[in-house]
Amino acid sequence: MAGMGRTTVITALGTAHPSDALAHALELMASAGPVTPKRMFGGHGLFHQGLMFGIWIEERLYFKVDTISRPAFTTRGLPPFTYVSKGQPRALGYHLAPAEVFDDAQEMVAWVRQAQATAQRAALAASSRPRKPARERVSGAAVDAGQDGRSQAPVPAVVAIAEVPNLGPASQAMLAQAGLTRWPQVVALGAVRTYARVKAVQPRASLNLLWALEGALSGRPWQQVAADDRASLLMALEDVLREGA
Repeated sequence: MAGMGRTTVITALGTAHPSDALAHALELMASAGPVTPKRMFGGHGLFHQGLMFGIWIEERLYFKVDTISRPAFTTRGLPPFTYVSKGQPRALGYHLAPAEVFDDAQEMVAWVRQAQATAQRAALAASSRPRKPARERVSGAAVDAGQDGRSQAPVPAVVAIAEVPNLGPASQAMLAQAGLTRWPQVVALGAVRTYARVKAVQPRASLNLLWALEGALSGRPWQQVAADDRASLLMALEDVLREGA
C-alpha cells in the first residue's frame, strides 16, 4: 500500500465502493493488531480489543486524543472532528490523521498505536474512578449526586425510576410513555435500547436522556458521558435503529 496517497484512499469513500477504500486503510493498520470497523452515523468507528480509537467519517480519518496525545495533532494544525448542535459547532476528542499515514504503513501503525494507547488510558481511568453514592440525603431531602461533574455510583437495579439521579419528571414521563416504569427494565435493555424505545413514542426526546441513562447505568455524570462516549453511543444507537429497537 505504500505510495498510495491520501487523496486516493479518502476520496474513494465517495464512490460506489466505500468498503474498498476502508479496506485499504485497514490494511495499512494491520501491523497494529486487529481492527474492527463498525458502521456509525455516516461512517465507521474503529475498534481494537473492544475500545474505539478512531473514526472514519465525512471522508476523513480521525484518531482518539487526550491531554497526552493531543499536542502531536495540534502542533501540526490537525483539527478535531466537529459537529453542529443547537446551531453551535462542537468538538469530539478525535483529531484528523496526518496525510503521511496514507503513504506509509509504518507511519499509519505508529499513529494507530498512539490512538489505541489513548483509548486504553481512557478505559483505565474510567474503571479506576472512585465511586460516590448515587444519592445523598441532606436534612431528609434527596439530592442528586454527580450533577457537579463528580463521579457517582451506578444506580442499583432495584431502585425506583423516580430515585434515579438526573432523570427529572419529564424524563420519567417519557419513559412511562414507552412502557418503562421500573428501573430493572432499563437495566435489562441498556441505555441505547431504552432511549430508542422512548424515541419511537416521543420523537422530541433529546440525546441528553441517552447521556443521563448511560450515566446512571455506569455511575458517571451525564456531562462526562456526553463528552467521552458520544461517538460510540451514537454508533450503537444507529445500529439499534437500523435493526428495529
